[in-house]
Amino acid sequence: MHGKPHRTTTWYSAALGITACAGLTLSGCGGAPAVQLPADRTESASLCYGATMALAQEKVGKGSVPLDTASQALHFALLAGTDGDLDDPAKVVARIERIGTRDKGLQDRFVADKNAASYTGPCATAFPETQANAFKGLPPDTRDTRIQCYVLSTVVLQIFAQSDIAPDPRTATWVKLNGQLEQLSNSEVYPAEEDDHIGEIAMRALAKAVRLGPPVAVMTACGDRYLKD
Repeated sequence: MHGKPHRTTTWYSAALGITACAGLTLSGCGGAPAVQLPADRTESASLCYGATMALAQEKVGKGSVPLDTASQALHFALLAGTDGDLDDPAKVVARIERIGTRDKGLQDRFVADKNAASYTGPCATAFPETQANAFKGLPPDTRDTRIQCYVLSTVVLQIFAQSDIAPDPRTATWVKLNGQLEQLSNSEVYPAEEDDHIGEIAMRALAKAVRLGPPVAVMTACGDRYLKD
């Protein structure tokens, strides 16, 4: 088996394929008895995504979405989008897009019905990885873990760049982290046959990363381990 220099632009393109989904938008608010989520994970994630963003509206009005709230909403989409078969990156992207494109209409509905808060408990139960105490730490330092950090940072930064996110100093740190992980990946070698599976590998890395816990917590840990002054 022969290795060859890791081509970062290929990884970057694979990660960017995920960010074709719509940016985060903001519309509504709510409060009501708990609801039962549908069995379909994509449908459930759409509701949780929309409810989370709608509740943010209650706090910020027409202002920009706080990074932590935006990250939690995005987490629902990434979890459901990376459920199941990851062999076809286009299908993964389509699942994430399906959640993102439904968001605005759902927020409007939550505003009208004033019931976004009723989804908080059911969404926490259905997607426990989104809870603050879910993250227990990064896996050991391996190439796979570095790819997880790189793909997650690429996806989060690109989606947030398309969204109305309130300024937050952590994003500058993540940009620096992403650049350093890109350089680190560029110095590594990988089996030649991986050329035909870069997209699938990126999707699997993303799926693992988002199941570690909230993206903000994972990104912080990635920075603590890999970011150099």
